[in-house]
Amino acid sequence: MLEAQDTSPPHAIEVAEWYAKMANLVLQAAVEALEGMMGLTVTRGQPSFHHTAYTEDDITLAISVDGAVQGLILMGFNYRTAFRLLQAMLGEELNTNLPLSDFLRESELAQSALRELANILAGRAATLLETAGYSCVISLPELMMQRGVLLSVHDFWQLTIPLHSEVGDLILRLTLTPKEQLKGTGFLSYVARQIVQPKYSVVRCDFANPDNLGRAAYLLLQQVHERYQHLMRQQVSMRYRLPIHLSPPRLEKDTFAHFLQRDYQWSVVAAFAVAHPLGSSLWLLALSQSIALVLIDRWLGGPGKPPVTERQEWTPMELAAVRQVLANLGETYAEAWRPHSPNLALRLTHLFVGDISQHALALPNAGGALLISHRIQANEETGTLQWLVPTDSLSQLVATRGRRPSFPAFRASSLSPQLPVHLRCGWQGQPLSLWQLSKLQVGTVLLLTGPCQIWCEGHLLGIGRPFRRNGRIVVKILRWNTASTVFTDTTDGGNGQTDSGDGV
Repeated sequence: MLEAQDTSPPHAIEVAEWYAKMANLVLQAAVEALEGMMGLTVTRGQPSFHHTAYTEDDITLAISVDGAVQGLILMGFNYRTAFRLLQAMLGEELNTNLPLSDFLRESELAQSALRELANILAGRAATLLETAGYSCVISLPELMMQRGVLLSVHDFWQLTIPLHSEVGDLILRLTLTPKEQLKGTGFLSYVARQIVQPKYSVVRCDFANPDNLGRAAYLLLQQVHERYQHLMRQQVSMRYRLPIHLSPPRLEKDTFAHFLQRDYQWSVVAAFAVAHPLGSSLWLLALSQSIALVLIDRWLGGPGKPPVTERQEWTPMELAAVRQVLANLGETYAEAWRPHSPNLALRLTHLFVGDISQHALALPNAGGALLISHRIQANEETGTLQWLVPTDSLSQLVATRGRRPSFPAFRASSLSPQLPVHLRCGWQGQPLSLWQLSKLQVGTVLLLTGPCQIWCEGHLLGIGRPFRRNGRIVVKILRWNTASTVFTDTTDGGNGQTDSGDGV
């Protein structure tokens, strides 16, 4: 049961008591829906207020309320919890060789079940509000299966109540306003000023990935993965002596933290240490278990068919074989990058079978990334192949890509070494939440993190680290590629053709 707190300004107690009353009614409806429909045991976590206009969960059920009480009721959860909710509703175990996000988006049964949960919540909430003297009309719930959906043109306060259950955590978010507002109480400072009905929530934002990647990164990935499709169809098919096809890639902005919290029972996962001239990072490969077992069977001389039952335990021979299979896929991926980054190398460091979230502490858990997904077909089996590439790596690879321009002025003059050139440095700050971003103003101090990049005449020469010396911000060079190579003659025999190398 939520209780109003004794706070200021004047009349805040009246506002808080009203909001606590509404929240308890909706909370009761949510608990009864979960416990009555699925037999779950639900406990409430610590409530809090959030100020945002975006959905923050993988899946959000949105219910619009109108009448004596107006606003939104939102229930959110991640893909893993949604999958387990579905299993609880059906009373049986479900198996899939697809990522849970794909399975839930493509399964009409799953979407119908989630909408039914929202309908029960909406109906029970309307009944409890009516009994309490608040006549309301509640809309048909909308199912939004993506984070970062914009619900309003203005940020608004949401009372957030975590709900803990055996199948995972759910988040109840409430934004409610009485039709006859409490006069003189500043009520609108607590709730939404303007609410857009969920059916109009079609504007998307770059929420899952705070890092800003330009068009060049997407173009580069498109070219790399087109080559990857070709190499998989040619080289890997020949190596395993069975037809392998990849669909065109689907790019999705993500974060490492979000990726590691997904349920990866459907896949085997490999972590690759990636080394390139400007540093190193970790890339992840996820492959459907059924596809991995087909390749293992073929590798060991079998016909290339998956087992009838889902794999629960892996033998040492199978683990060694799947490690070799994923290492081969990593080698092929590195070859797909070679036209754009000749020195890039991938080395398999970790292999995970089952739930990768159990091993999340062993892997980096911060920073933006791009998730590149393919549907993969091996023989008659279809599954999914995914690469998670950090945006830091992509930014560096994009920066080192391109041709070296010639510099006639430097070559034509004997004074070339004395000609001034300008260095340009750029770095990133610490990640901010949308709420923190909305609070930034003139005078705010932002901390710098990570190495900065040092540029000259469009060429990335090295990386450094910013720090303060004698009251000034300076950069200490950590890694450097001699600038003399940038200003050499790169023309081919005077015919105007420039070198097609990859630069620094």
